[in-house]
Amino acid sequence: MDDNIKAVIFDWGGVLMRTFDPAARRGLERRFNLEPGTAYELVFKSPRWDDAQHGRIDSQAFWADLGERLGLDAEEIEAFRSGFWAGDRLDPEMLDAMRHFRQAGYRTALLSNASAGLPDYLVELGIDDAFDVIVVSGVEGVAKPDPRIYLSVLERLGVEPQEAVFVDDMQVNVEAARNLGLHAFRFRGPRPLSVSLADLGIPAPPLRRDRVPDVRAVIFDWGGVMEQLPSEADVAAWERRLAIEPGVLPEVLWGHEWHRLAVGAITDADYARYVGEQLGFPGKDEVLDFLQAFYTSDRLNEPVVKAGRALRDRYKVALLSNAFPAQSDFIREQHGIDVYDEYDLYVNSAHVGLSKPDPAIYHLTLEQLGIGPEQAIFLDDSLRNVDSARHQGIHAVHFVDPVVSLPELELLLGHAVE
Repeated sequence: MDDNIKAVIFDWGGVLMRTFDPAARRGLERRFNLEPGTAYELVFKSPRWDDAQHGRIDSQAFWADLGERLGLDAEEIEAFRSGFWAGDRLDPEMLDAMRHFRQAGYRTALLSNASAGLPDYLVELGIDDAFDVIVVSGVEGVAKPDPRIYLSVLERLGVEPQEAVFVDDMQVNVEAARNLGLHAFRFRGPRPLSVSLADLGIPAPPLRRDRVPDVRAVIFDWGGVMEQLPSEADVAAWERRLAIEPGVLPEVLWGHEWHRLAVGAITDADYARYVGEQLGFPGKDEVLDFLQAFYTSDRLNEPVVKAGRALRDRYKVALLSNAFPAQSDFIREQHGIDVYDEYDLYVNSAHVGLSKPDPAIYHLTLEQLGIGPEQAIFLDDSLRNVDSARHQGIHAVHFVDPVVSLPELELLLGHAVE
């Protein structure tokens, strides 16, 4: 146990409890004639959600308000509520980690922006024993990133800010914790978190991965796996250069319009026009110059590219990418790689009108490979995509970097990747 760190604090939604299966929300959107992605926005971007998180209204009042906005009757409201949460799952690996920390002598806490009913739900699930302290905004009447709620959980834990580690999936909450002196990390998955904690001297539970029998295919993501994407530091530097607020650039580049581009709903020109309007560029040429400069930080993860080539001797190797329509041309021009020659199968979301984490794109990929989900290993840097793939029965590796993730792939394959 590290003498300087005495407590570990986890968020709930997005960390311990996550949406493993997005299909239920897509089903709601089809049933109630909503645009894809609208279900999430109706709930989490509603001003009444903020009221529920601050304890000003209860959960029943929140869902009643949503039903009124959509014109739903009582039965439909209940169907919407239950369907909205139907794809959420508790991550047993993260729960094991919290119990591991407590058994190792660390004080543990849950700090969540949620309605006042969450503590009772934890008891119902039988997992309240994993935490020494439970602090929920709906009970406290104050929510992250307000400093008061961090100070409250620290006081109840009996530790100073520098003696605690805080883990949350929202960058604004992480920054608020850091400003108070806590060691804070944005949650990107169990594997990235274990690496960050190890840097502080906090031992994470050992990785439990067994060899997978009858593997017939290895499926790679492109951006973030085969090719490094701009880092958080790169994004922050560009936000300062463009004089925009922190967090704006990722939302512009990879938010709603990017997702529309990635399923072929808009063209590259539409997307460029949107980026220009949001960031204040006068014309298309300036937008393209910016995108070219922004992505110059991209570079190949050579060990992963080499691993993919080596694996073709024994397995089918596929590329499954949420991408813009001309990605294959871009890869060939930038890196001299022809994805149609390099891989046994190339699936571009914009070409098929589906994108990860939609289960349909995994089913399409498996069908084209001629295999079942249990016969595939999938590597992706997005936790949402990994969670969804695992829910489909695919063996998935949450990619961190070649040093961390290629050995995990080797454990699943049962041999070295050379």
